[in-house]
Amino acid sequence: MPKKLAIIQGLLILLISCFYCTGNIAHAEVKTIISEGTARVGENETEVQARQRAWLDGERKALEEAGVVIASSTNVTNFEVVEDWIQSTAVARVQTKLLSETRSFEDNLVVFRVTLECKVDTDDIALLNKELQNLMTSKNKKYAPGNPTPKPTTPLVEQVRDLILSDGSVYTGTMLEGFPDGQGVKRFPDGGKYEGAFRKGLRQGSGTMIWPNGDCYRGHWLSDMRSGRGEFITANGEKQIGRWLNDIFYGE
Repeated sequence: MPKKLAIIQGLLILLISCFYCTGNIAHAEVKTIISEGTARVGENETEVQARQRAWLDGERKALEEAGVVIASSTNVTNFEVVEDWIQSTAVARVQTKLLSETRSFEDNLVVFRVTLECKVDTDDIALLNKELQNLMTSKNKKYAPGNPTPKPTTPLVEQVRDLILSDGSVYTGTMLEGFPDGQGVKRFPDGGKYEGAFRKGLRQGSGTMIWPNGDCYRGHWLSDMRSGRGEFITANGEKQIGRWLNDIFYGE
């Protein structure tokens, strides 16, 4: 009899343990999202870097589909801060598996497209959104509480004319900390010309690029690539008007 009682008690303990484990497992949900990422090899960029950007593009889209509000939190001013956060923190919470990958040539440039299976824990979504919100509210805080606040310094902005840059191009416009920053005109060694906004030496903001063959793009740039709304007109008059991302045209 004592032996039977011990067996019954053991079974009860096992059932109770299974109940609690099942409850804990049910609490956590994993979203599986199939996402596509695209990147074109840009100027002064290797194919390895472009492939990494394609992965990051796919993982970013998966996070947004899962509910992380990246797009509405990003603008030209805080783009770099958000990008650092995505690469260092956000994608670390995504389990990514490569389903397919293609490498093609478009307009004489290499383009990478990847299809990813991304798994995101729903418990992480609220946490990531909170981190992103805190990042946006504290991005201008440079000093820890309690430390004396130093006198603010104003970065030196200078106006230059026909300055020869390290890549051989000629720049006229505003410079900040040694880089084209603000409004300016850059003439490339191959005969191309860009006129518009710069940030830290890269085309960023609204601008117009005319290539040596006569092709022209007018619209938004981000990190030296066509990203946002823009109009591309070829030398023979063909037009592409709509949304761009990482130099890839996505249509209206």
